Amino acid sequence: MLCFQQPYKLENSKKYINDSINIGHLEGDGKYTKLCELWINDKLNIKNTFMMNSCTSALECALQILELDSGDEVIVPSFTYPSTANAVILAGGKVVFGEIEPCSMTLDVAKLENLINEKTKAIIVVHYGGISCDMDVIIKIAKNNNLYIIEDAAQSFLSTYKGRYTGTIGDFGCFSFHGTKDFIAGEGGALIVNNEKFIEKVEIFRQKGTNKAAFLDGKSGYYEWVDKGSSQSPSELNMALLYGQLQLDSEIISHRKEIYKYYKKQIGKLIKELDVNDQVYCSNKSYDEVNGHLFFLVFSEVEHAVKFRKFLLESDVETRTHFIPLHESKMGKKFIKDSKNFKAEQNIGKRLIRLPIYPQLTINQLEKVVKLTKDYLVIMK
Repeated sequence: MLCFQQPYKLENSKKYINDSINIGHLEGDGKYTKLCELWINDKLNIKNTFMMNSCTSALECALQILELDSGDEVIVPSFTYPSTANAVILAGGKVVFGEIEPCSMTLDVAKLENLINEKTKAIIVVHYGGISCDMDVIIKIAKNNNLYIIEDAAQSFLSTYKGRYTGTIGDFGCFSFHGTKDFIAGEGGALIVNNEKFIEKVEIFRQKGTNKAAFLDGKSGYYEWVDKGSSQSPSELNMALLYGQLQLDSEIISHRKEIYKYYKKQIGKLIKELDVNDQVYCSNKSYDEVNGHLFFLVFSEVEHAVKFRKFLLESDVETRTHFIPLHESKMGKKFIKDSKNFKAEQNIGKRLIRLPIYPQLTINQLEKVVKLTKDYLVIMK
């Protein structure tokens, strides 16, 4: 079976995990938490990385720090994971769904300003599949309307937008190191704080509302509860695993980029040559370097997506669909009454198919996936 996904060289982390066990500090904010934070700061050329127990926690922390009032609105793309919207709800805000641009699956900036009013407090952008949003336009709109920007960069660690790493552009950036991502901690994430006025609040919130960070730095003589907060620092074992993965960054990213570009070239050419672009299109838009997190095909009809998956599975190739747009979900329908404008999103969770992409894939395996894709497109035509 050519599986959809495999973690890369986890054995590289064993020495760090064993070291963590030998040190005996297994709770949060030990040696490997600090090493991961320093590595990310250095790689992304930033100052304020906070390791978290998940990207969900990072999003929740960012929204809590904004201190939303009842009725404050936050724009969220409908095509995203529930964590993005849940963070707004848990912070007491109102979710306003934005539409996506179909070629990139990111926020359609041409329709963004229509969603803004006097109650809007922030925009959450989602760099889907490692493809960056059009940040120049989003930044301009945010500045003109005095809005905060939170980057949900769960899938775009080490992707760039015009030379800048995603997650380093807005007020906050949120990364995921979940077991399904390119660099894994099992469970883990990071919050990047680019707006320095929020740093102290983040330090307090992620440490259960205490001044632990100031206490450990010698800035406070007492360790006490000072504000609201939550338990968001990750286990040292998770960070030791992640640190071993980060040491392999050039291997992981270069392999994934090569595979992404191979799919993009070969399958893009097939779609054009077979003249089926009215029935299917592929991941084909970016503003800079894509990290190769995923490569997708979008069929115009759910039926073809289902048959395509079955066709590949019969030849032992595993593929995946992706999340149902939030406005189509049971929970999401509570926040939107009229969804007639969401044309690009209609059934996208069932029409979008993700192909296998991970460093261990061989050229023979990639050629097999492309050939099977061609065979199905010919049948579909």
